[in-house]
Amino acid sequence: MEDGLILEAGHITEVYGPVQALRNYLIKNSRNFIYISHPFSYSKLEGTEEVYYKEGKEEKKEKGHKRVNFQFVQWIKDFFFNINFGFKLKEKIEIYIGVDNLNTLAGIILKKFGKVKKVYYYIIDHMDRLFKNPLFNFLYELIDGIACKHSDVIWSLSERIKQAKEKKFKLKIKNIVVPVGIELDKIDKFTLDEKISKKSLVIMSMLDETKGVDIMIEAMKDIVKQVPAAKLLIIGTGPYESKLRELTEKLGLNNCVNFLGVMDHDTLFKFIPHERVGIATYKDDKNSYTYYADPTKPKEYLACGLPVIITDVPWIAEEVQKRPMGVVCNYNKEDIVKGCIKLLKDDVFYLMCLKNAIEFTSTLSWDKIYDEAFEKSR
Repeated sequence: MEDGLILEAGHITEVYGPVQALRNYLIKNSRNFIYISHPFSYSKLEGTEEVYYKEGKEEKKEKGHKRVNFQFVQWIKDFFFNINFGFKLKEKIEIYIGVDNLNTLAGIILKKFGKVKKVYYYIIDHMDRLFKNPLFNFLYELIDGIACKHSDVIWSLSERIKQAKEKKFKLKIKNIVVPVGIELDKIDKFTLDEKISKKSLVIMSMLDETKGVDIMIEAMKDIVKQVPAAKLLIIGTGPYESKLRELTEKLGLNNCVNFLGVMDHDTLFKFIPHERVGIATYKDDKNSYTYYADPTKPKEYLACGLPVIITDVPWIAEEVQKRPMGVVCNYNKEDIVKGCIKLLKDDVFYLMCLKNAIEFTSTLSWDKIYDEAFEKSR
């Protein structure tokens, strides 16, 4: 990797993902690194931060503008923050990594003015049509096209994203698939005996209307009839949380549905390996982030020894069914209930899925993935 300054700019929520994983990798593997994080408007994070690292150690942290509730205004403020930051910086940026197209556009502009040497566009999500408003959608696709065509390298989170961008913009620049990895060294050890004794279902998610948490809560009504000890553990927060709590109360499920709030990533990897099943019930929508992306959640479940209940939306569902590493079901309550009961009661099938899950994820180290990505980007 180059010895010069590397800057990463990305949008985040409380949920750990590729933005934070790349930050952790660059802290360890670059000599001079700046991390700029902008919160999405629907998160509960305070605001923009810039953190400076030297030789793997944090040198200083400064706060930027506060988060606002209107996302469009938030994006404008974030964009101009990046531009202003780059112009004020005395040192030239060797590699500017923009996670999403607006952050990348700022890097491209800075490159035009000689403040950046190379721009990497890290694409972690894609939709064929993001906004219903035609003006917003036009502006988004215009920015996305500029980011795709004028970056030096594209990192696509999945083969589906890579193909979608190449088809849409007729790309000729280097476009590398950089899939989701796992911080395998942080995962707590578990025993098969404790796995078998548990009857827990874990769902870790940003709590919004698209994540299928509501249908899982509804499914618990039928699951506990056949597995009375079953517990649903919900890890995360979000704008839909109050409605999900109301649904739990309405269905009389407070004894078997527990809201655990946000966990930092290190705590999460100590907690979930000691539970039984992971839940990834995505809504069936081909024009969704999940269809195109490589979602972090299923891989983290599998790496932590949790066979999954997953709907047939992300590409990884194909691997889950083929190996198998859990149960692939349709997005309806009956299918979800049936799958959960199988993984909670059929210990032979469960242990086979667990073994396959550990084997599948054993090579998905973030360090290895990013090592290869930087090598291919030269």
